Amino acid sequence: MADHTDYRLAFLLPQTRQLLAIRTRDAAELPRMDIPRWSRPAEQLTKLIRGKWNIRTTVLDFIESDSGAAPCAILEMTTPNWCSEWEGFSTVDLDRVSLSDNERRCLTALLEDQPSSSPFSRPGWIVEAQRWIQESVGDQDVEFNEDIRQLSAGGHFVLVRMGTRRGPAYWLKATGFPNAHELALTRTLVRYFPQFLPPLVAAREDWNAWVTEEVGQTLRENFDASTLTRASRSLASLQRRSLSLVGSLLAAGCCDQRLPAVEAQVDPLIEYLKEVMEYQVSVKVPRLGGNRLLEIGGILHLACARMQELEIPDSLTHNDINPGNILLDETRCVIIDWAEAGVGNPFLEFQLLSEHVARQGERARAWEAQARSQYKVLWLDLLPEAVIDRAFALAPVLAIATCLFGRGDWLHSPRRADLNFQSYTRSLARHLDRAARSPELLEALWR
Repeated sequence: MADHTDYRLAFLLPQTRQLLAIRTRDAAELPRMDIPRWSRPAEQLTKLIRGKWNIRTTVLDFIESDSGAAPCAILEMTTPNWCSEWEGFSTVDLDRVSLSDNERRCLTALLEDQPSSSPFSRPGWIVEAQRWIQESVGDQDVEFNEDIRQLSAGGHFVLVRMGTRRGPAYWLKATGFPNAHELALTRTLVRYFPQFLPPLVAAREDWNAWVTEEVGQTLRENFDASTLTRASRSLASLQRRSLSLVGSLLAAGCCDQRLPAVEAQVDPLIEYLKEVMEYQVSVKVPRLGGNRLLEIGGILHLACARMQELEIPDSLTHNDINPGNILLDETRCVIIDWAEAGVGNPFLEFQLLSEHVARQGERARAWEAQARSQYKVLWLDLLPEAVIDRAFALAPVLAIATCLFGRGDWLHSPRRADLNFQSYTRSLARHLDRAARSPELLEALWR
């Protein structure tokens, strides 16, 4: 089950502050459930629990055991009058259940209603959030239904969709470290570019949370030539409108991904890649040698120089642009999830979107060509066609380097030692290697 994660489930009854477990002869056990390893745990657990026991739950927190046991998910029961005994559950005292010290402390705090460091670890927070939304929407009555979809949970991070009986659904999002800046960034971007982000309904500093109206479907759910072209044109329009606001965006917390900043980190990035390549244990793909990585570093320096020679103005960048973060309805196309927002070369952003599209197969690649043509049209009044074509040729290798660079802070943080992150950077290094061999890139570099 290496590709799955096993969770122990601690069900809490909110009204009586009791724990449900499955009794055995001498003790009690928490039920268990496994989910795909790379899925969203909160979304998968609430979905599977409803399918198995026909109950609705809210994930309050995840606790890593300090005894080596499977992680524990703490869930609030939100289905009233559930006959738990029919499924073999019964209320139990904590001392009847095998728990690590850390798990026992956390569960005791919840059952005794002790103050919590996170507002989302308290039973009943969903109801409080709904009241807050109802009070914040002044032009209509909001009546929620039972369609609550929780995508993430744990600590200060929450993402949940709340359906309504009429009118739009609402999305509540909250973030903590290292993405605590996303609320302030989102409010700034909504102020500058209201037509390109979902309508912001409410925000509260004490939760570091905000609420937006739902807008249509994601590009992933409604993917065809027409929607991809609309998304590409909207991206270009947003970038064009941001050209005069670069200084304000940087002051608001957007990361600096302008080419001089990226190029200044090329050598440290290459040294890091040389280091993590030595840690590779998989034999499925060969390691990139140090000499090849140095060659790639030289290509990146030259590509940065060539792109800067084109004098393309910097714009707002999203840095996690993908079909799941683009929403469309009949009249609007908006972009969500701005935690990684930055300022940089706009053509690198379009390249990142193109990479996602290309993975969808031959038909999608044909659609991407149409979208690229439309994206190009929106820049022709500002840039010569030859400049745009050369930028497209230089963009693939620089877009990968910009992804690796990120916000520019991880090279000097504990994250550089994280094994999953090291695996991710090795994957990016192999993408860099392939992009650096492109005939189109080499022609753009040397002509």
